[in-house]
Amino acid sequence: MSTNTTESNNLSVYGIDISKYQGNEINQLNKQTDPLTFVICKATEGVTYTDPDFSTNWSTIHSKGYVRGAYHFYHCDDSPEQQVEHYLTVIGTLSATDFPPIVDFEELSIDQGINKASIQPNLLQFLTLLEQKTGRKPLLYTDNNTANTYLTDTAFANYNLWIADYNSTLTLPTVWESKTWTFWQKTENYSLHENTNDYDLFNGDNAAFIKFIQSS
Repeated sequence: MSTNTTESNNLSVYGIDISKYQGNEINQLNKQTDPLTFVICKATEGVTYTDPDFSTNWSTIHSKGYVRGAYHFYHCDDSPEQQVEHYLTVIGTLSATDFPPIVDFEELSIDQGINKASIQPNLLQFLTLLEQKTGRKPLLYTDNNTANTYLTDTAFANYNLWIADYNSTLTLPTVWESKTWTFWQKTENYSLHENTNDYDLFNGDNAAFIKFIQSS
């Protein structure tokens, strides 16, 4: 594994990700005073679950002027096709100013008893279907342990990486070593309005962030 040498201290485009566990935090945010560029919220999980705060979070993020994203927590024991249908039914049509579809794949995605041989082809099918149906290339969230164990197909490197790594020096998963990271979840203890959040840093300046949204 290799380390990424980007000086993250020079990067200034960042945001948070929220779900029902942050309660009504979105109502406390103010674009004029809070130094956030984007807010990502949980939309769905598997084939039946919808975050109870998604609808409120999704509309309020937009109305408050933040760039918004919606993520799906992927489950290996659920049909890729049905998960795509569930996610898209809940979020509706993404606008050109929204994040592309976001897929959360981590240790808890590996359901007990799952056929390990099916994990990668099914996840790639899910990502391909999402791209076909939305016209936008999904962003993939994962961590090093999960990626280096389950995401060994080089096809995953075609997707922009949102990496969770709480160390001071970022290590890239093996598949992305020749690529780079797009977002870095640096900590889960970012304090904002007395709430504790994940802190998500973009790998670039504001112009690069706008280009990412427009081109992905």
